[in-house]
Amino acid sequence: MEKETLLREVKNILMRGGYRIGEPVLRSMIFDIIARKGERILIIKVLHNADSLRVEVAREMKILGHEFKASPMVIGMRSGTGPLLDGVVYSRHGIPVISLQTLYDIVIEGVNPMVYVAPGGFYVDIDGELLREIREKRGISLGELARVAGVTRKTIQLYEEGMSSTVDIALKLEEFLRAELIKPIDVFSFADLSEERAPEEDIIFPDIYRRLVEMGYDVFLTVKCPFEAISKDERDLMLTGFEEKERRLKYKAQNIRIFSEILDKRGFIVVSDTRYEDYNGVAIIRKREIMRYDKDELKRVVEERSGI
Repeated sequence: MEKETLLREVKNILMRGGYRIGEPVLRSMIFDIIARKGERILIIKVLHNADSLRVEVAREMKILGHEFKASPMVIGMRSGTGPLLDGVVYSRHGIPVISLQTLYDIVIEGVNPMVYVAPGGFYVDIDGELLREIREKRGISLGELARVAGVTRKTIQLYEEGMSSTVDIALKLEEFLRAELIKPIDVFSFADLSEERAPEEDIIFPDIYRRLVEMGYDVFLTVKCPFEAISKDERDLMLTGFEEKERRLKYKAQNIRIFSEILDKRGFIVVSDTRYEDYNGVAIIRKREIMRYDKDELKRVVEERSGI
């Protein structure tokens, strides 16, 4: 299946599942889709081969996930070792990777995967509290359970404390205890989003973003996003773009409008000079204006000029 076909199938599944979808106007972005259903926001990269996910792309997806309170993920067809298995969660650079069928099962059927891949094989999460409760209620010793599973007493204790297990051991425990111990995996909270930004001293801020920092905004410059920066303070988060040439406003404004609507955030574009005050519902700020605004004035002007 080619990427465009895979992308189309992903969008069909999400729309059937009640998600609103936003796509970059131009390709070659760090993500292919932002989707939203209620408070759940997904940042999705579609790749035929999951191994082609670059570390810098994964890093920025995780940072965007943190800033937008969103779930980054990759939908793929295969890895270097073969086709992705359905019902299994893989990981590349800390981003969960699933097959198209697994996405369908989660979004349409409401069935979460149970198995994930980690170094050494296939693993599952065991409900440790339930395991301990059943063992103690039935008077089964740690040693007896360890012999059944083929592990040490200490390992059984670790399972009860929340350590993951290989699939075969978990199935042995379930069969012996006649109980469902394997916990489904929440793919939406699978990624670790504690990615650190580059130190500020390593970033060369354009003067307009330096001005936003002076106003009191926390500014994160993006790479290959439909917007150049995320500007936020203690209350608001705005998608920020910069465009030197007025003739290219069309594409920039289309992108920012799409994602402002999905994310329920305001956006604005700074232009050297222009006759517009908004373009396609996106506020346009002249460079000379932003250099003299304070934060309150900037917020007021963005709200007045926004048609979203």
